[in-house]
Amino acid sequence: MAALTEADELQVASMSGTSTATDTVSSLRERLIDATIQLLSTEGLAALTVRRVSRICDVSTMAIYSNFSGMPGLLRAVGSVGFAQLNTRLSECAISDDPITDILVLGFIFRDEALHKPELFRLMYATESPKAEVKLNRGNILSGSGDSDFENFAESFDHVVRATQRALDAGLIRATNARAAAAQFWTGLYGFIQLDMAGLYGDEGLTEVLLPSIVNILIGMGAEPARVQQSVTRVAQLVLSPSQDPVTLT
Repeated sequence: MAALTEADELQVASMSGTSTATDTVSSLRERLIDATIQLLSTEGLAALTVRRVSRICDVSTMAIYSNFSGMPGLLRAVGSVGFAQLNTRLSECAISDDPITDILVLGFIFRDEALHKPELFRLMYATESPKAEVKLNRGNILSGSGDSDFENFAESFDHVVRATQRALDAGLIRATNARAAAAQFWTGLYGFIQLDMAGLYGDEGLTEVLLPSIVNILIGMGAEPARVQQSVTRVAQLVLSPSQDPVTLT
């Protein structure tokens, strides 16, 4: 990795209160990532340039090339932060004695993260592509190979896989394998979120579209309708209660 310019090191060291090279580089990386996320959230992917990000941090453009080898590396780091945050939220979902309830709650958490961080979500899941010269490998959730450019990509999806495996082990659903079944849940959820973010469902999307669609997938996998309804009722109490903070879904 190329060294930072002396001016960049002094700039960051004075702001962070440390003069060590390690702390300087770490602090600068975090500042560049934070600035990129902020710019992304306010102006979208089209606004992201090396010059804009470096100007926000008051450093030379060389700082981005030294720390991330350019914009592709910076976007990989930003996406990795997004997946780390998503993984943290999903990890907070307590494992209950009802895996179907857990699958539904994980879906609501995923939706909540997407609605609160729409531009970051679009980068993470390629719903809006970066500039043509920026190539990002987002990984293959069916293979679980861990080849994604984004750290924590596989880990975040594995929460759904584990809940689905528990449903299979309990005989609540039938499927060839847990990963493929989990991908079906995530595909339905992902499509819903895209239209939900566009405002096409109004206030009735959760109860009129999302829950029924996931229920239909579950029943199609052999789940007993009455058993699924019990889980839906439980999730409604956990997630849709008017008295509950809408951001706290676990």
